[in-house]
Amino acid sequence: MKMENDDSLHGRFVQLTHLYYRNTFRNLSEIGIHPKQIPLLILLDKKDGMSQREISEELHISAPTVAVSMKRMEKAGIIERKSDEHDQRMVRIYLTARGRETIEKSKKCVEDNEKTVFAGFSESEMCLMKRFFDQMIKNLGGDDKHNCCM
Repeated sequence: MKMENDDSLHGRFVQLTHLYYRNTFRNLSEIGIHPKQIPLLILLDKKDGMSQREISEELHISAPTVAVSMKRMEKAGIIERKSDEHDQRMVRIYLTARGRETIEKSKKCVEDNEKTVFAGFSESEMCLMKRFFDQMIKNLGGDDKHNCCM
C-alpha cells in the first residue's frame, strides 16, 4: 500500500510485505490452508505425533491459537488426533495423507512465490539480499535461524 510520492524505504518495505502476503494468502487459500498454519505443518512433518502443548511451546504461540488451528486443520482432513499409546489422557497430533500432500503443495506454492518475487535478480544480488535480510533480522532481535521457514 504505497502512498503517493512515498520514496522511503519504509514505504517500499510495507508495500512489498503487503503484496507478498496477499499473494501467499491467495495461493495457499487455493489449497485450503492459512499461511500461519505453515509452521505448524512443517513442525508436524518433522515431529509427527506431538501434543498440542508441545506444539505451542515449540512454536512459541498460545495454546488457544494452536487449538483453533488444530480444529480447522482436523476439519479439513489435514491432521488427526489419536490417544497416546502409553497415556490415554494425552492426545497426539498426526498428519494425514492429505496433510502430507498439503505440505508438498505448500512448498511448491512458496517456491513459486519466491521465484516471482526474485525474478530478474542475479545470483550475486540474491546473495547480497540474503545478507541484508540476515542483518535486518539480527537488528530486530531475531538472531535464531528462521525455524519456521521452508
